[in-house]
Amino acid sequence: MDMKRMEYIGVVVDNLEEGVQRFSEVFGYEFDIVDTTTIDIQVTEGDLPDAKAPQGGMRLALDKSGVFELVEVAGAEEGFRNIHFRVDDMDEAIAELSSKGLRLLRRFVVGGMKEAIFNADDMYGIRVCLLEYEGPSVAAAMLNG
Repeated sequence: MDMKRMEYIGVVVDNLEEGVQRFSEVFGYEFDIVDTTTIDIQVTEGDLPDAKAPQGGMRLALDKSGVFELVEVAGAEEGFRNIHFRVDDMDEAIAELSSKGLRLLRRFVVGGMKEAIFNADDMYGIRVCLLEYEGPSVAAAMLNG
């Protein structure tokens, strides 16, 4: 499995604009806001009954340097949510992590980005996510698929 790099650390926030403002103030990052409630999300495998992952999409902000993903989930506990890795071959990466005991919860496509999410119970409460996409950024891939 070729993991190109860690792509994002996911953080749940109650209010996306406030989260973007705070992370920008503290770290100096610029963010792209993506509203996945207006994008067609194609679930290709699995189901994710998880309060931290609304089924109808969500609003999120991706910092342009590739460190933080802020996800707005009203009513959910704020804090560390997941870690994303960019991979070249989604099927190969899923097979390898599955062979190491991680259970796949869901696969889906948003625009030109493919994502796979693994059960947090298998990694000390941290959801491992894989991303496969072409282009300069995951935000661009999601919007320009």
